[in-house]
Amino acid sequence: MSRKQIWQIVGLLVVIGAIVALFVWFVDLQAVGEVLRTAVPTHLILASILLVTGLLFYAMRWRLLLGNKPTLLQTFHASNIGHAGNIIVPARAGEAMRIVVLGRSEAVTYTEATSSFVVERLFEQLLRLLALVAAVAVGAGIELSPGTILGGVAVLVAAFAGIQWLVRRRERVLAHWPARFANLPRITEAGARRTLTDLLDNLTAVSEPKQLALVMGTSLLTWGCFWGFFYATLLALGDGFPVADRLAVSLGALALSPPSAPTQPGIFHASVVVPLAAVGFDEVALTAYAVLLHILEMVWMIGLAIVGLAQTGLSVGSMLQPDPAATDSQ
Repeated sequence: MSRKQIWQIVGLLVVIGAIVALFVWFVDLQAVGEVLRTAVPTHLILASILLVTGLLFYAMRWRLLLGNKPTLLQTFHASNIGHAGNIIVPARAGEAMRIVVLGRSEAVTYTEATSSFVVERLFEQLLRLLALVAAVAVGAGIELSPGTILGGVAVLVAAFAGIQWLVRRRERVLAHWPARFANLPRITEAGARRTLTDLLDNLTAVSEPKQLALVMGTSLLTWGCFWGFFYATLLALGDGFPVADRLAVSLGALALSPPSAPTQPGIFHASVVVPLAAVGFDEVALTAYAVLLHILEMVWMIGLAIVGLAQTGLSVGSMLQPDPAATDSQ
């Protein structure tokens, strides 16, 4: 390894160590452990089934956005490897990893995989907003002004309007935009044209009513399973939360840190515990809940990623090496 790579690994270990130290310092581990010991195994099994089913629907939606070119198994493996990468490596490195996995499968190009990711994030933000609004509606107490809600809706409306605008002006975009992008460093006009063509193909497919309905349907199924996973995990803690709070807590936690955007230990717990504890929910129960959620996510996502790496024949090292095919497509 180069000196730069060694220092990157050292820096990563220092950050992880600091997160763990802060977690141990601020959390009453004994109290959390007592709550975790009450977890009901049958509910954890149900939560695991719902999580894996949600991941399957997540991969199905990605395949739809790619025009059904890759197989469901290919998108399933790629997305799981990406989720595991986000859990293990900071800075959302898993997103790039899953694009590399799918690009090296030769089912789609790197630019197709990247452009589909951009469209997918749009639908993810829509569902995340809906979960947050639902959490507020049932009493999570997270501060959300009408202006913030309208602003979020306006952004989504503008995004869909932008999709329609680009699709209707496809020829004009391809005629003029590549030359403008070529003025940027390390971008060629031919590479920009390929990238824009793949992006517009993706957007054209999504803009069709039937395809849009399918993508929205799989999105709702994905997040329905993810909410079921959060709710079943909460039920596994028994009396940790009053019955009246369970729906609000599960929806709030889902909106704050969904399985489709997994993060590292410490960051995940802070993103779930701090906002919900600030509005009055029990901090110890929330911490136990976050720990249990993250353990299940890590076990299944990393386990499925290992299976995916074995099936694809890739290694973490090979994904970090430059691929000539990717370079040629730029």
